[in-house]
Amino acid sequence: MLPALVLLALAAPLGLAEARRHAPNLHEENPARRTTRPAECQFGKQPKELGSSWYADLGPPFGVMYCIICECLPVQKKRRMVAKVHCRNIKNDCPVPSCDTPVLLPGRCCKTCPGDANTPDLVQQDSPSVIVVEEILSMKHFGALLTGRSPLCIRRDDMTGVPVARGVATARFIFRRRHLYWSIILGTSITVQPRALLFLDREGRLLIENPLVKVPGIHATYEDKTDKLCGVWRRVPREYKRLLRDGSLFVALVWGDAENSTMESALSGRIDRYPALTSEMFTSLLEPEYLPPPSGNSACEDSFKPGQTSLALAGQQEGWGGTAVVTGVAGAAPSLHFAIAYNGIFSPVPREKEQAVRVMLTMPDKNQTIIDEIHQIAKPGYELNVLEVSTPVTAAELRSLARGRLFLSIEEIGAPERRITGKVMQKATCEVYHAPLVAERLPASSVPEGLALLYIDKEGSLVYDIQIDNLDATDPKITLVEEQGKRHSQVEILDTRTGVLARPSARIFPPLYDDQLAVHIGGDLGPPLLRGRLLSRPLPDAASGGPALLKRIDALVPVTANPVAGLAWVSVDALCGLHYEVIITGNVGIWTAWLDTHAVEGGSIRPLVGPEGCVLEPSPAELGSLYTGSAYLGIRGADNFTTVLLTLLPKISVPLSCMDNTYLNTKYTPNTPTFVKMGYQPDRRLSDMNQLSKTTSCYYQEELHTDGSQWIVPESCLICGCIHGELRCDPVRCPPVHCTVPTITPPGQCCPICTNSSTAVWNESHGCHLAGQYHAPGSSWHPYLVPEGYDTCAVCTCEFSTRQVRCPRVRCPPLRCAEKDAYRPDKKACCRVCPEVKAKKPEDLTPKDQAAPRTAEEILAEGGCKFPDGPLMNGVEVHPSIHSHGEQRCVTCRCKDGEVTCVRKRCNRALCARRRRGDACCACARPRRPRPPPPPPPS
Repeated sequence: MLPALVLLALAAPLGLAEARRHAPNLHEENPARRTTRPAECQFGKQPKELGSSWYADLGPPFGVMYCIICECLPVQKKRRMVAKVHCRNIKNDCPVPSCDTPVLLPGRCCKTCPGDANTPDLVQQDSPSVIVVEEILSMKHFGALLTGRSPLCIRRDDMTGVPVARGVATARFIFRRRHLYWSIILGTSITVQPRALLFLDREGRLLIENPLVKVPGIHATYEDKTDKLCGVWRRVPREYKRLLRDGSLFVALVWGDAENSTMESALSGRIDRYPALTSEMFTSLLEPEYLPPPSGNSACEDSFKPGQTSLALAGQQEGWGGTAVVTGVAGAAPSLHFAIAYNGIFSPVPREKEQAVRVMLTMPDKNQTIIDEIHQIAKPGYELNVLEVSTPVTAAELRSLARGRLFLSIEEIGAPERRITGKVMQKATCEVYHAPLVAERLPASSVPEGLALLYIDKEGSLVYDIQIDNLDATDPKITLVEEQGKRHSQVEILDTRTGVLARPSARIFPPLYDDQLAVHIGGDLGPPLLRGRLLSRPLPDAASGGPALLKRIDALVPVTANPVAGLAWVSVDALCGLHYEVIITGNVGIWTAWLDTHAVEGGSIRPLVGPEGCVLEPSPAELGSLYTGSAYLGIRGADNFTTVLLTLLPKISVPLSCMDNTYLNTKYTPNTPTFVKMGYQPDRRLSDMNQLSKTTSCYYQEELHTDGSQWIVPESCLICGCIHGELRCDPVRCPPVHCTVPTITPPGQCCPICTNSSTAVWNESHGCHLAGQYHAPGSSWHPYLVPEGYDTCAVCTCEFSTRQVRCPRVRCPPLRCAEKDAYRPDKKACCRVCPEVKAKKPEDLTPKDQAAPRTAEEILAEGGCKFPDGPLMNGVEVHPSIHSHGEQRCVTCRCKDGEVTCVRKRCNRALCARRRRGDACCACARPRRPRPPPPPPPS
């Protein structure tokens, strides 16, 4: 973070003392969590990509400093490349305007004249070339061969060269959504696991370092069962993407002390595009049968230079090896294609310019040779050579290939001691295959759901895990089916829900790698109860807890609705970033993911933007909730209110540097931590958003809107608002327009306006702004309030001449009745009206000249009331009727704005004195006549 004091010192009008007095407090609240991010900068609490530029935003009360431009630049620190923020004041660089009356436009630093475009106060956005690079690299596959013949010079901080390690390794890379996933296979001669994986440029400068530390969980289990090293480089900067595209990015494995970060030896190679990597099904790592003795030299020694052409000197160097990309074609005539990248097999003193090499594919168990070909290499290279071979195979040979029984070798003719060979194994990419399982047909009771996860281990076996919930069948049949359009063919049958299929059929691999393999769960007959197509994805971070099944909320979604299913991946990287990926299957429409951490003290609800993303600055409560396994992940429907799917995430591994002391000092057990609320269950409807989160945002059409914001959707003419996480959208209501000239509807507007010009130019700098919305000059609209909706009693107008907003309210006419008798004909009516003539009987309310009486729904919609004798219109008074007593004329009931009030007539003494006039409703007490005293008893 760049201190605000330095930025204010760059501003010319403020002095140092004044800048210090006005500088905001930007100190770190929790400096222990700050970690070094070598591939990006930190400005405030916002990450900035390497090579980007922006205006310095100091926050309130200063705001954006348009005269100060900051850049994130790469800086070399010894042999490392780190990102630093550099800010400069451009006010002195402003050119002298060429006109007499220059203007200062909003969001600019320099005064300009009309037509001036080349000014230093314009921050350059992403150029089209950057977008092209993103498209070129998206989902592209790369490879690397790591041997001692790499031309990369790796040096320590004291500028001494790092010796070349003994052995060979191969790597695969997949660029996917700004992330570079990598997989490493080590040769059998490497017995000690390397300490870290480095990414370097052509000059050997370190760009980023990935420690190779195993974390218990699915990641460590996968590496143990496949003998691979897996990881990901998150958010690759655009500068390094260009290196990847141009073939100038290198990768290196280093050995040494992990605590002191020493480098005792290294093995490196260039990352480049290899043939057939996109369709790779099997791979082979080729190692020399007779390892040359280690020399202990590094690639930085002057004894060899990569530009030399003498193979006599080159052949004396250690480091032979190769890798093969194997692609299989199934069908009536199966075949195999080998793309082999190798080095080190040629003799030190070649006798001819061309070299002959021999390629063999054998099955030692049966003493069988499948390929034995000789190829001529015109100009052998020192660092790398590429050779392609194709051959038809039988079904039995394909089965042997899938079970790791075939061996590939390549050697120079006449030099068998320089042969390199290796077993053909499963593809080198770290991939898992997952699928949410959705119900094919709706049962009579609960809807079943589940997920499937599987991968291929180093022996070629199929490791699978099927999770099923709410399935009525006691012993369901689990089948792997190849789906090609409407044609479904059974491939394998799984006996258990979790296990290992030791001898899978060779037919399983082509549809699995082409995303055409599905899991069917059901009985022996009829369609499956559950089904899901397996999709491949690179193995996530080591901190991931595995996929979590998003379970259906039956209480809120009826059984007759379309079934949905989903799963979620969540992990926390070494830089404290929270990564997530959500996969939903079924017709759920527009949905939003939310992370609920209220089970931990200080937790909240956070919206997750999009199906996949990253939260760079999660709160300590959120990390603590993930660490203790008490965080919930939910999916809301299109109303952004009702939870459709919900899951309790498993425990996520969180780096200790990211954790708060509250969670580190307490030994976690599921029932004892004091910082976890006992028995917490997430509110599935989240009705009281004020208590849950005061800053809850809304997610609409892949955009996140803050609490209290409003926006207009011009395509559908909807106006939407967000209030405490509740989204409301209403059609735009246009007030009536009275014009003497034809009306015009400007671009991006939904209501017509009155103007005297039909050729006016509409832009946001020549209009009115209210509540964050732009309104064209001359336009009129009703104010929109969330959650009440439109206020039709006011009409706002953007005056065409002054560009000012005026919102006068509707003036109501004077009433001709008492205030207590007036009522509103509609709930949203602006003015009250007087009641109509009183009616004594409900049947007299319907005009005789109407063909059909008004319905009860129409009467209630206009403010009417429900009444035993039938619905009453708003403002009407009637006498109620009792079935056994008839009409009660002494009781008067009145309907006003949907509520009925009944009053019995009261009589005062004056009315009782005039009882003879005949008022039956007055109950007056008669005066009792004094009785004569009883006669005395006879004496």
